[in-house]
Order: sequence, then structure tokens, then C-alpha cells
Amino acid sequence: MEIDIKPAALSQFKQIEFQEGEGIRIEAVFVGSCTIAAEHSLKIDHKREDDDLFNVYGIPLLVSKASQKQLGEKVIIDYNPNKGYKLSSDQEVYQYNLDLTRAE
Repeated sequence: MEIDIKPAALSQFKQIEFQEGEGIRIEAVFVGSCTIAAEHSLKIDHKREDDDLFNVYGIPLLVSKASQKQLGEKVIIDYNPNKGYKLSSDQEVYQYNLDLTRAE
């Protein structure tokens, strides 16, 4: 999997003070009953056993094996101060208006 962080998102990520073992989790989870849709999120979280750790521009990114299957070969993370974070690929936008929260 390739992860590209655009300059605006990178600037935001560099302001985060990560604790030991933390990274930004990129998650894609299928939800719904009648239709199939994926819900995407960004969270500051600790690495789990089934996660792969990607270090992009010094930013630790965590993606589970299940999320990698849903996201495909490339993920692009961008940021707009008015719209929040955006997850996309070269072919489609996965989700706009994402907040970066700390997992509980």
C-alpha cells in the first residue's frame, strides 16, 4: 500500500505530539444493511497486532489488514481548514470532512 500525504495535511500532522507506540489510524469499515458502504475515519491510536505501520515523512500511520483491502493500493490524505481531512485514491474520493480524533 502507498500512502501520500499532501502538504496541508502534513503540516497539520506535524503539530501532533504522539505518545510512545501511537500513530494515525486510517480506517475503512463496511456499514449498512440494505446497501454496502464504507465508513472512513482518522484517529490517533496505538498500534494493534493486525496493523501495518507506515512511516511517511516522519508521520506514523497505522492501517489494519482489513482496511487495506477496502482502501486499495494507494491512499491520499489532504486537508482543508474549512472542510477537514479528505481521504481519496487516484480514482475516487472516499470521504470528505473527516476530523482527526484521539481513540478512546
